[in-house]
Amino acid sequence: MENQKLEEYYSERSSTIFSEMLGEDENYRRLKKAKIAAEKALQSVISQDSWKQYLALDEICNELECARYKAMYLAGASDYEKISKNDLDAADVRHFLFVRG
Repeated sequence: MENQKLEEYYSERSSTIFSEMLGEDENYRRLKKAKIAAEKALQSVISQDSWKQYLALDEICNELECARYKAMYLAGASDYEKISKNDLDAADVRHFLFVRG
C-alpha cells in the first residue's frame, strides 16, 4: 500500500485499533482506573483555573500520543509491506525486524 492508503486506513480505524487491544489488557484497565482516581483527587484540591490548565495539557499530551501511535502504525505497516513484497524467508525477516534497528 502506498503511504496515503495506509494513512486513510489508519484514520478510519484509529479509534478502535488500540482500544480493542487495550480493552482486554488488565494492566491498562488498572492504570486507567488509577488515572481517573488521581484526576478526581487533583480536581478536589486545585482551583478551577488550574484544573482547566491541567485538562488543556492533558489534551495536548493525548494528541502527541496519537501522533506517536500513528507514526508507529505507519512504520509497522510500511515494514510489513516491504517484507511481503520481497518474499523474504524467515531468516531474512528476523534480520529485517531485529537487527535493522
